[in-house]
Amino acid sequence: MKILIFDLIGKMGHFRKIDTNSSSLSYSFPPRTTIVGILAGILGMERDSYYEVFSPNQCQIALSVRTPIRKVMQTVNYMFVKSKAHLNNSGGHTQIPLELVLPGGEEANVRYRIYFSHSDQSVYESVKQRIQLSRYVYPPYLGLSELLGQLNWVAEAEGTVMESRDAVPIHSVVRIPNLRERSIQFSKETRFLKEFMTRQFTNERMIQETDYYLFEQSRQFIAIPAVPYVSVAYGKEKENILWM
Repeated sequence: MKILIFDLIGKMGHFRKIDTNSSSLSYSFPPRTTIVGILAGILGMERDSYYEVFSPNQCQIALSVRTPIRKVMQTVNYMFVKSKAHLNNSGGHTQIPLELVLPGGEEANVRYRIYFSHSDQSVYESVKQRIQLSRYVYPPYLGLSELLGQLNWVAEAEGTVMESRDAVPIHSVVRIPNLRERSIQFSKETRFLKEFMTRQFTNERMIQETDYYLFEQSRQFIAIPAVPYVSVAYGKEKENILWM
């Protein structure tokens, strides 16, 4: 299995939670649907036209959080719109709390590593070429169009599908059902975060599938996979990933 590996980088991000209210809360990392939207955008695909092309049946995506992250809440001004007549800003403004994901520690940018594979070779090669040449129809951004980012090419690697009945290090975000029950190894250094996310849309942009995801901020995730995982080696890295 061939896998493209590249980084999504930006100063900050906002990945709106599906169950948020008037306060725009953010996930700590982009959901699968957001990553799919970024890839469709750099290829120039029309809105709502790509859900089948990038469905889990054809497209495999994994993600690892490469930098410490922190969150801050900022209040932003939006137009107060109750009808089309207010689109000229005649209704004034309303203030909405917006949660932003920022790099932690001494990092200058938020960095997410994306692992991508596709059953359609033409789609795979198109994504590969766009990222390598940094030629995008629509630029990548971290959740909001105002939060522009960039895609940095890392490597193309061969992934090996493996199974294990023993605990193994896992270097990606994990769907909780893909782990054996009570198999996660905890320590004083581990810090886990659980997120409830959309996994897939229908062609009408309705939520088709949701799931719970788990990641460990220092990338010291050790557990027993309940499904086959993928071992991938590139440069000095050797990682085990599970698809989102």
